[in-house]
Amino acid sequence: MRTEHEKIKDLDAYTEQIIRQVEAEGLIKAPAHMKQEILERSERIDYQLAVTTRKVSRQMQLFFYSLKVGAAVVTALFLLFMVPKEIPQAEPMVPKEAARQQEETLNRRLNNGMQEMNRMLNEMLDWKW
Repeated sequence: MRTEHEKIKDLDAYTEQIIRQVEAEGLIKAPAHMKQEILERSERIDYQLAVTTRKVSRQMQLFFYSLKVGAAVVTALFLLFMVPKEIPQAEPMVPKEAARQQEETLNRRLNNGMQEMNRMLNEMLDWKW
């Protein structure tokens, strides 16, 4: 089994052989009619359609990427404004039931907001063309 070093050495030898051949014989010329064929083919309708389709596809990719970035920004802003700036310090004498009720209210608000965000994102992504 050949080692990597031997494979590289063979590639170097092959590269040097190609260099010597090109220096001795020169580069191979392209057929004279090739340029004209390429220009004619680029003017054909089927080729123009393929190029246009590719361009539209790139625009759609950019559009969907922009939607994803926008959704991420909206989610980040939503979380930024929904989380309280300061965590209120519970008074030592607050009954456990009141603290639990306050926590449930906060959880319910967060849950409702996230459900609304999820609904909006699903509507954007399920939009049919």
